[in-house]
Formats: sequence, C-alpha cells, structure tokens
Amino acid sequence: METAAGIYKSALFPDGFSHGIVPHTPVQKAMLDASVDCIKVISTDGTLLQMNRAGCVALGVAEDSGFGMPWLPLLPVGVHHAGQIALAHAAQGQNARFPGQSEAEGETRYWDNLLTPVIDETGEVQLILCVSRDVTAKARLERELEIAMEGERLLAREMRHRIKNVFAVASGLISMCEREAAADPDGASATEILRGRLEALALASDTAFEQSEMPYSSAHALDVGLLVASVLKPYEGKYHGVGEQAFVAQRDMTTVSLFLHELATNSVKYGALGSENGRVDIDWGTKGAELVLTWVETGGPAVSDPKRSGFGSAMIDRVVRSAGGSVERAWEPGGLRVVMRLPAAESA
Repeated sequence: METAAGIYKSALFPDGFSHGIVPHTPVQKAMLDASVDCIKVISTDGTLLQMNRAGCVALGVAEDSGFGMPWLPLLPVGVHHAGQIALAHAAQGQNARFPGQSEAEGETRYWDNLLTPVIDETGEVQLILCVSRDVTAKARLERELEIAMEGERLLAREMRHRIKNVFAVASGLISMCEREAAADPDGASATEILRGRLEALALASDTAFEQSEMPYSSAHALDVGLLVASVLKPYEGKYHGVGEQAFVAQRDMTTVSLFLHELATNSVKYGALGSENGRVDIDWGTKGAELVLTWVETGGPAVSDPKRSGFGSAMIDRVVRSAGGSVERAWEPGGLRVVMRLPAAESA
C-alpha cells in the first residue's frame, strides 16, 4: 500500500508542499474519486481537511460538507487509541500503520490504515496523508486459515491423547483379566478373557466415534440403557447400570458415547475400573426436558480435585456444551461422581 500512497501523494501535491493544499482540479478529483481506497488529508492535530468519495461513503460524510471536523471521532471507538498513536507518529515525521474495523448494515469490515507525513522544504511535517484500504476479504481468509490450523492442532492433540489411552486401557484390561482368571482357575484363561474384552473395546470405540445405524435406534432417538451397555461392554462385571426407560436424540448419540468412553478410560487409568475392588454405578432418567446420566465410582484409589481438567475431559465438556448440555464433577471421599445433562428425546 506504500506504493499507492506515494501515487496519491504525488497527485495531491504535484509540486511538493511548497504550494500547500490546492483545490482539486477536475482531473485530480476524478482520479482520486475513482479509487476504492479511502484517501484523506489530515492536519497534524487530527483535523480532516480533504477526502475522496470512497472515504466519504465509508465514514458517512457528505462530499460537500467542506470537512474541517476532527478525524478520529469519525472512526469506530474501538480503534481510537491505535489511531491516536499512529497520528502522533505521523506528526513526528514517521510512517505509521494501524488496523481498523467498522460496522455497516450489519456487516463487519476490516481496514488497513497507512499514515504518511507530508513534509515541507524545511523538514517540518505540515500535513498527513491517510490511505485506508478495505482488507475484509484478506482478514476473513486469514481467520478461516487460523480456524483450520486450530482444527488441525486440536486433531493432532486428540490423536496423541487417544493413542496414549489405548495403551493405558490395554494395560488396565490385562490386569482385570488376570484377576478374573485367577478367581476362577477352571474357567477361561486370562488370554481368552482379554481377547473378548479387546473385541468388545473395539466395538465400543466404533459406537463412541461413529454415528452408525444400530438395531435399537430409530431415526429420532436411542435407548439410553442399551447405549450404555454397548459402550461399557468391555467392563462387564465392573459396572452396574440401572435407570428408567429414557431416550437420547440420535444426533447426541456420539456425545453420550464419547462421554462414557472418556470416563471409562480415565477410570481404568486412575480410578475404580482399574482397581481390584473398584466399581462404577451408572443411573439415568429424565427430569423435565433433560436426560440426566450419573456416573459414581467406589472402591478405587482416593481421588482429589485435580484443579485443572485434562485434554480429554475438557474436550468432552466442550462437546456436551455444544449439544446444549452440561457436565458436573465432584471428587467425593468414596470416589468420582459425574453428572451429565442433555436435552432428552421424547421416544424412539
């Protein structure tokens, strides 16, 4: 934009500043009015002296106003501070730049503002040329790129989180299967039990991460009890689920599945499911227009509020909130207690 500012400056002051500001000739005015950039001449104290047609439209100033009003108050309040700093630098003989933002007809526009000092033959700053260019398209593209990059970063963190969890859950399942086999020497071996649990875990992962068609679903709702049983099948014997008949909207199936899958994973790593005498009790039901699902751990290691949520818990909380629900956690003396609330579906 510096090149454009140089051209505008030459058009306004063809003989330098020695002749000062002169009224626009028809040719000058036509050239400046043809530009989509907002072109302004400002005094060093911030008074607006001249402006082309695009500037008048952008700032809501009549072309025949005669100008002479303060420039900064014409800008949105949010950019006044940055504009004041840029004006001060330009008044000291330095090029200055600041980003702008405006609202028009419900649409946000973004601007790049360049202030160039106009200096006389003695080296004194007499005027300031301000060129404002609409960079809305560029700003939106940059924002979309940032959103995409943030999505990639989030996906990478999620991948690392899940891979670490796979190893932790596998280790926990091995311990569970060894204890189960030792308790019944004449039954299945630890290897056979583990194979069954891993197959169930694979099915549970499919349930948690895919919106697949399920035999107990309709186009509108899913039975909560059957969904709980599907996701927690790898931990049969370590949890007890009971509740009234309740339904979750099919659009929220993944939310509930991820919620249960994350709680189970953390419980295997740190809580009741990973302990020999640990147990998880789950109940569910509807209260008014809400589905309420409660997860309570007992018999595991002592727990305490970690003060800061891990990545998995924070991610699940965001997913539940985006579905219009909420998650509450309490680290009670007996173990972790978690309550999830979601909008309930009427029926299957």
